[in-house]
Amino acid sequence: MSPTVVLKDGRPFLILGSPGGSRIITATLEAAINVIDYGLDPQAAVDAPRIHFQGQPDTIFLEPGALAEGAQKQLEAQGYRFEEQKPWCAVELIKVDETGLVGANDYRRPAGSAAGY
Repeated sequence: MSPTVVLKDGRPFLILGSPGGSRIITATLEAAINVIDYGLDPQAAVDAPRIHFQGQPDTIFLEPGALAEGAQKQLEAQGYRFEEQKPWCAVELIKVDETGLVGANDYRRPAGSAAGY
């Protein structure tokens, strides 16, 4: 499930993980990047469309809306292969900030929750 703790200034900043087989690391990393690099709030970071590539098969898997308009056609013209698939994984994420703990639950598998006190 790739339980992950991201530190900021030596203190916990993000706690996250997901089930999902070979896509676990990709989904977890994408959610963390969405918060750290793109400044998304936890729920938006978890809800964002995902892309996955693992080398075998030589196909890039993506959820609907994962690429900017026209980007897929440009990449296909360069030889990349894509397969759109239904959403995968189920990232649960908790962000630690100055207000406390903010949890996000993945709509892809709404059976869980990420909560703090």
